[in-house]
Amino acid sequence: MQSMTYYRSASKHLLVSSSAARMKSSRVINPRLKAFLSTAYKPVDFNNGSAVGVDGSIDDLKIEKKGAVELSLALASSSCPAAVLARDTSVPIGHLRVTTASGNMFRHIEATPVTAMLGAEISGVDLSSPALSEDVVEEIWGAFLLYGVLFFRDQKLSPQEQVGLAKRFGEIDRHPIVKGMAEEPDVIQIVREAGAPTNFGETWHSDNSYMLQPSLGSILHAIEVPPVGNDTMFSCAYGTYESLSPALQNLLEGMRAVHTAGEAFNPASVVGGSFDNPEAAIKYTKAAELESQSIHPIVRTHPETGRKALFVNSMFTTHIEGMTRAESRPLLEYLFSQVGLPHLTCRYRWKAGDVAIWDNRCLQHVAIGDNSSHRRIMRRVTLKGDRPFLKVDNNNGKNSGGILADARMDEFTM
Repeated sequence: MQSMTYYRSASKHLLVSSSAARMKSSRVINPRLKAFLSTAYKPVDFNNGSAVGVDGSIDDLKIEKKGAVELSLALASSSCPAAVLARDTSVPIGHLRVTTASGNMFRHIEATPVTAMLGAEISGVDLSSPALSEDVVEEIWGAFLLYGVLFFRDQKLSPQEQVGLAKRFGEIDRHPIVKGMAEEPDVIQIVREAGAPTNFGETWHSDNSYMLQPSLGSILHAIEVPPVGNDTMFSCAYGTYESLSPALQNLLEGMRAVHTAGEAFNPASVVGGSFDNPEAAIKYTKAAELESQSIHPIVRTHPETGRKALFVNSMFTTHIEGMTRAESRPLLEYLFSQVGLPHLTCRYRWKAGDVAIWDNRCLQHVAIGDNSSHRRIMRRVTLKGDRPFLKVDNNNGKNSGGILADARMDEFTM
């Protein structure tokens, strides 16, 4: 049974797991944060009755419904790059990333930005090494929050090593529809044979947004790639939201949208895989997610940076809650058209052995299927996320010091 430390003040309660397992909550709750919490909050015996009535959870982190302490509390006491993003959300994300890119942000890794808006190549790291230290993992996660998507060249990971790497960053989210590899079910192998048609991932999307708790992030490993083509593009959802007019931002913040997998994975139209053929390169299963729907805020607050991001995509979002598809279409089509604008994107040219790790909470991506004459094999693992929410601003877009600790749960849109 894992131990718990329960910190409290007069109006705030925070339950912190001290489990050795690295969940995304315990990643933020590092020794520096624990020291900070110990000065601001008094540890309380979990068994003395004062810690009862805790409601809501993000992995190991549990937040009392009234007087909630949000994850951004951690960022206020941290010098990690995530804190830079959280301190003043009124500053455009591209400006912040350009500013931080010129500084020496890391001690154990080297990060080279790909564009001013998002993405960085990380060097000096062997992701397969069992000796990968916690300090390195912390810095990788900080870079992940800062740049949105990270690229690692010349990595060689077995399916088991890829799963092991994923578990350093969080809990694995097994794909409900695409069948995993026989030897490692948490890994899906995306195969496009030479000359074969496919449409897997070839529309802008955020992985598994049709789930009640969409994937936090994805880890994609290139096994075999063409000599040219079949790149992947990424688009910054922070930047998309920030580029909208204040009037449209305000309108969207009162709306939610419906997401479903039923159309993207329609058994009658799926290309490049099969629900029935056991010999197909990509095999699907008729899961309940093909029939279900999830409703998410159109604008979501990133739980670790406090920034707002547009959270609708042309692959899984079907309509706006309370509207018909016809009524929803003009607005959604406009929002879809704002994803992938050149100044919001980066494009990655794969080589065998490359690894990309991206944050599904604040970006979208698309596979470019422009080379069908060569075989392409990729392996993907996804990390379990939390339920999207919108934090209502009370300070004209600014989070004082990145702290959302005084927010009440009724100020969140779930």
